[in-house]
Amino acid sequence: MSRLPSEIVRLYDLETLDLRNTHIEELPARIILLSKLQHLLTETDSYYIVRKGGTKIPNGIGNMRNLEVISGFNIIKSSLCAVEELGNLTSLKELHLQLDGGGSQEYKRHEEMLLSSICNLGTCKLQSLWICSSNSTPFRFLDSWSPLPYNLQIFIMGGDYYLPKLPKWIVPALASLTYLDINLIEATEEDLRILGEMSALLCLSLAFSTVQKERLALQGVGFPCLKEFCLIRATHCASAIYLTFEEGAMPKLEKLALPLFASVAEEYGFYLGLGHLPFLRDAIVTLCNDADTSFEIKSAAAAAIRKEANGHPNHPMLSIYDRTDDRYYNSDEEENYSDEE
Repeated sequence: MSRLPSEIVRLYDLETLDLRNTHIEELPARIILLSKLQHLLTETDSYYIVRKGGTKIPNGIGNMRNLEVISGFNIIKSSLCAVEELGNLTSLKELHLQLDGGGSQEYKRHEEMLLSSICNLGTCKLQSLWICSSNSTPFRFLDSWSPLPYNLQIFIMGGDYYLPKLPKWIVPALASLTYLDINLIEATEEDLRILGEMSALLCLSLAFSTVQKERLALQGVGFPCLKEFCLIRATHCASAIYLTFEEGAMPKLEKLALPLFASVAEEYGFYLGLGHLPFLRDAIVTLCNDADTSFEIKSAAAAAIRKEANGHPNHPMLSIYDRTDDRYYNSDEEENYSDEE
């Protein structure tokens, strides 16, 4: 489906319009007459948003004051007026957008207008913000988000751009933020300290893009409520890290996805500190290696990690994946791997 029938604007009591998995890129101009509409969904999955290119925001959307959820709109495709009107949707709780075209003058104007609208929404009911990009569009403009979005619960940053540092608005004072997915050039102890002081954080996903050859230790105080922690290396570049957990770190963590820089971890006996995570149930460890890391070192790393997991009182489910060889280590002695996994 590539076109929405214009007669749909006669459904005056319509509250939800779900156009996901269609090819509709522009809505009828009179769609703004649906004043009772609360959910306007063109896409929510980043893969489909990027593939389809997003939908144009209709001019006059600022008059649809009952909107609570918007997804799949492309900022650059839309007029500056429409982007500005987003800031008038004071009932908006969820906003999922696509932002492309970094570097162009057109992008700069749209970026400034989007920031103004997001700042307005942040003082109202906005609880979820998801911005994705199909290229390396900078997200640094979000560093100027002010005043703080105290009601924000979810922030997701999709795309291949990596922020040089944690945005200034991500601070412990955001007592409602429970889910954070963000890309950083590197993961630092200072960033983890700040994030660890965020009392409501339940799920944290950090993607990083550099090789960090020093051990990074999570201190014993912080992340009081965190249940899921995913540290992801960039898929398009050679990035690696070695992170360990000290006693008291992440006391309620249940799920863990972690890269292991094997050649650095060898000096510490491939120690992770899984025993300091008392509620751990599931762990995925990805071996990140230098090109000359031997098979013996990788096998020793897998054996040491599995020994830690086996000694954990919860006996967490453990998967160890070697990205270089594209294989899973299933046990201490076996070097078999499973394509199904």
